[in-house]
Order: sequence, then structure tokens, then C-alpha cells
Amino acid sequence: MTSLGSTRAFMLNVVARLALVALCAAAIAGCKSRTPRGVLSPPDDAAAWEERYAVAFDDDYTDADLELRGRASHDVTDQRLFAARLGHSAIVALVEVEQVWGRGRYQSRRAQYLDVEIGDILFGELPKGTRPSQMLRLRGEDDMPADLQGHQLVLFLRWAPGADPAYHHHLMPANTDIVAYIRALVSHARASGELDTGRKGKRAGKRRRGKARGDASGDTGGKVEGSAGASSDGSPAEE
Repeated sequence: MTSLGSTRAFMLNVVARLALVALCAAAIAGCKSRTPRGVLSPPDDAAAWEERYAVAFDDDYTDADLELRGRASHDVTDQRLFAARLGHSAIVALVEVEQVWGRGRYQSRRAQYLDVEIGDILFGELPKGTRPSQMLRLRGEDDMPADLQGHQLVLFLRWAPGADPAYHHHLMPANTDIVAYIRALVSHARASGELDTGRKGKRAGKRRRGKARGDASGDTGGKVEGSAGASSDGSPAEE
């Protein structure tokens, strides 16, 4: 009887442990199920975010067109920031603004939101399962233009694993010259062997409205490092 009782107690203990494991697994699955599917999320091998990139990837929007040949001090600063963003982005993409949301507060900071649809990937590759429609949070002090709906912007994005959201970004107008310039830089980097030519850029979404549509050729993957004017830490280079 003692042996039988010990065996029964052992089995009950095993069953209790298995039940606990099942409950933990269910809890973890429940947490995962509450995470929105298809949102921009970094791949497993994404590099950790570093604050040195915060100047270039400031979760903000530049409303003025970039003067590629301007020599005024503010033009030079903008050119260097552009080079830093291009040189250190995981993804550069064309996005179309679907809706501009009014300002609210996020973690005690003012924020504004854009609903966008991701179009052509100019550089990099979206993680599998990323949906075309995304909501971007902007933390700049200036309000977004009210007439931005339907316009195309260039999105520069760098992953920030563990953050919420898990990336930082910058947006700028997608005028024809800028889009063509980005494509040319990426194409040149590929031709010179600076990119992994085995990776291909992808498109997410089929709708193509708005302005400043560039040539659809030249989509690519890889990483463009050392763009002119960019320092190695993602901040504008000093003169």
C-alpha cells in the first residue's frame, strides 16, 4: 500500500507540473495573439538600436524638398542628414499617405500619426508577413500638413528591437529627383559590388496613387554604407 501511495503521489505531482506548463504556454500564446499581426517588426538578426542614430532617425517629417546642389549651410546640413539616413537605413521605401491623424499624447509626449501604404521598396527588404498598410507615429513639434493625404513620401527606417514601435524613421517628400537619385546611388553601389546582389527588393501593395512616382526599375536589397556626407555613426559629418 505504501508503494502504491507513493506512485500515486508521484503521478499527481507530474500531472500538476504538466498542467502548470500548459498554463504558462497558454499565457504566452495569449500575449502573442494580442500583438498586431503584420506590423513593421525587425528580423531576428537586426542590430540593436544605438542612440547615435537618433539625429537621423528622429521619427519626424521634413516638409521641404532637399536641395541636392545647394551650398547654403542649411542645405549642407540637410544633405548630410539625407546621406546618413540613406547610409544607415534598413529599409528605404516609398509610402503613400492615406490619412493624417490629429495630435495626441504617447508616453507623456505629443505625437501625431500617419496611416500609410508601403509601395516600392527602394532599398532593403520588408520582413515576411508585413502588411502594406501601416500607422507611423511622428514626434516632431510641427503639425503635419493638412493636405498631405494622397501624397508620396520617402520612408527611411532603422530597426530598434525591443522598442515600441520596434523602429525609428524619418519621412521626406518623394519628388522625382530625390527618388531617381536614391535609385542611382543604390544601383551604383550594387554595380561596384558594395551590395549583396543576391537579395532583391520587393513591393508591398498594388495601389499607386499620389505624386512623384519614380521609375519602377532598380529595386534592390542589401545595405548602402558610406554615402557621401554621412559619418560612421549616422550623424551628419563635420566640415
